[in-house]
Amino acid sequence: MACGGGQVSVSCSLCEENTKIEWKCLNCDMLMCEKCKEKIHVKFKFAKDHKVVSIQEVGLHAEEVDFSSISCQNHLKQTCFMFCKSCDCLVCPLCISETHNGHGLVAIKEGYEIHTNKLKSGQKNIKTKIDELKKRKAEVKDIESSEHSRLENVMKKIETQKNELKKEVDKHIEKLKFEVMKRWEALHQTTKKEENEVTLLIGSLESQNSEVEDIIQSNDGKRVFVDGLGLVQSMEEIITLPGTKFDSIPIFLPGEINAYNIGSLQNVSIKGEIKIIKEFCSKISSIRHIAAGFEGTLWIKDKNVLQKVKIEGSKLKVIYQIEVEVLGMACTQSKDLLFIPGGSLLKQISGQTGEVTDSIYDVKQGLRISAVHVNPDGKVTVGAYSGDLVYPANGRRVVVVLDRNGKQENIYEFDRHGNPIFTHIRNITITKNGNICVLDRLSEDDIALVGRVVILNRNGDVLNTFSGHPEVNTDKKPFEPYRAFTTDSDNIVVSNLASSILYFFNSSGNLIRWCDISKFVVFIPSAFCVADSRHTFIGCAAAEGNKAQIYEVKIS
Repeated sequence: MACGGGQVSVSCSLCEENTKIEWKCLNCDMLMCEKCKEKIHVKFKFAKDHKVVSIQEVGLHAEEVDFSSISCQNHLKQTCFMFCKSCDCLVCPLCISETHNGHGLVAIKEGYEIHTNKLKSGQKNIKTKIDELKKRKAEVKDIESSEHSRLENVMKKIETQKNELKKEVDKHIEKLKFEVMKRWEALHQTTKKEENEVTLLIGSLESQNSEVEDIIQSNDGKRVFVDGLGLVQSMEEIITLPGTKFDSIPIFLPGEINAYNIGSLQNVSIKGEIKIIKEFCSKISSIRHIAAGFEGTLWIKDKNVLQKVKIEGSKLKVIYQIEVEVLGMACTQSKDLLFIPGGSLLKQISGQTGEVTDSIYDVKQGLRISAVHVNPDGKVTVGAYSGDLVYPANGRRVVVVLDRNGKQENIYEFDRHGNPIFTHIRNITITKNGNICVLDRLSEDDIALVGRVVILNRNGDVLNTFSGHPEVNTDKKPFEPYRAFTTDSDNIVVSNLASSILYFFNSSGNLIRWCDISKFVVFIPSAFCVADSRHTFIGCAAAEGNKAQIYEVKIS
């Protein structure tokens, strides 16, 4: 044992002579030499149950725990000297004789180690929980910080929207006032002009009337017959009264103020994942249109060929093929295929027999259909036009909703100000809440097919428009919307022509995110459909000489 700067030798606790300590009894808490262990300690009562260990196991100078004064809770005058593993408690000699005889009895030291290990394990769990809670606390703090930043951003956007709305309202009010004043000035000038003309006529007639009165009052026969004759002839002349048509001042009809034109708060999940389930190789070079038929079948369209294919494992088996012009297509709820052949009438192919017939869906009115979509409720929505497809448009551009019997239910053509909404309707999809997403092409040249996304509500009001994202689209790389579809979570996905960029919108047309799926698909996606399995099928345009790929994906 260390004392000051020197070392004091330790003697055997039994003989107190031998300093060569080799053993220690953990129960008796005694250090022993080899001789005392073999000759003396073995004579102690219950010595056979004591745990004697080499000092190398405990360390000569190690501080030991004192177990000698632990009283038994059941026998107050007894001291505990062993631990019962079976009952997980300390025991005295009476405890052993009364209850614990034959149990798993070990030295108190071992019981102490068992309990210490349990405490250490529990302590480890506590520390783990503390670490987890601290981590969660940090996460909550990060969430609070992030959400506070979002709060500031949202409040800033709301304030910006308020200011923008005020500017637009003030601008529009001034425009209305100017228009009213302009109409008033025109009306005022017209009324003043006619008033002057009438005043001159009245003056002329009053002068004539005075002259007649003078002749009558003169009692002069010569004047009556000579001067009066000319006056009689002039009085018989027909006087045309001014009858100017005045443009009345228009009345003011207040517009509706609602969340659509002010803005609204929505919980929007920007987290999304595209997972490829399967990949298929078709037997055509490009998939311009795709529609999901009965379970496990797809309709796919190349430039000249329309095929119905059945998914068999990782392959596509062609079960129907026809050469027909298809400008757009969609499957009905009964899985018949509606397609646009050109003109006002949709054609139909039976999902059972493959027979091609005229459908009940005809927009007539000199219109030609350019886009078709089957709504979730079974109704059919089409885009149509009259005149030539030129930019700007020179004819009607309409979205028509037809009921299950083919009867026109709604037609959307103008905004609230009476201005045409669309230029060239290329694609349509419908959300679960009835909003209509229209891909509207605005121009066509050798460089790009520039367009925009237009979102209408059930009443035909324009909720939102989107013309590209500054991180993706520039003057050299304009927004070229090509295909749109609605996901199972009621988000709208729009593809961009000649790129692998997909834009994700919520059902009101607010952009959620955009992503480049070139890491998922080999070629540019050109067609989409959602099957009953809720999986999405993406058809691609293949490189020259290759066959087009189809990907079955899950979008979450």
